[in-house]
Amino acid sequence: MNINDLTTAKQIFTESFLHQLNKILINGNHGDFVTAQDGVEIIEYFLTANPKLYIQINTNASARPKIWERLGQLGITVNFRIDGLEDTHSLYRVNTDYKFILENAGKFIRAGGKANWVMIKFDHNEHQIAEAEQRSKDCGFHEFRLEDH
Repeated sequence: MNINDLTTAKQIFTESFLHQLNKILINGNHGDFVTAQDGVEIIEYFLTANPKLYIQINTNASARPKIWERLGQLGITVNFRIDGLEDTHSLYRVNTDYKFILENAGKFIRAGGKANWVMIKFDHNEHQIAEAEQRSKDCGFHEFRLEDH
């Protein structure tokens, strides 16, 4: 289901429904959430309806640099999908920019958001795992996670 706007989100996720939930996981199966026209407003609505709700977003963070500070202020968790370093990340994450993603993650972290660096291990990036984990610490990520492809 692709929910791009606040009106649709409110129709599908009523306040009474949101009160029943403990957690929402937003994954990019039908497009990356950060490209949603009302993404921040949807998260704000979810948290207004249920302030105890845990929200986690999986993203490649390759869009909308102006939203990251506000998302960080909302206290949500974001899994930044960063698959390597400057020279290998975009081999799998086509049309993404490693440096841009780290800038967005930095805005989110500095605003108080809980950021995780999640890296998929491939033959082309496995030699960078230790360095990526160290960079994640240096940048202030909460956690570094490695996944097999």
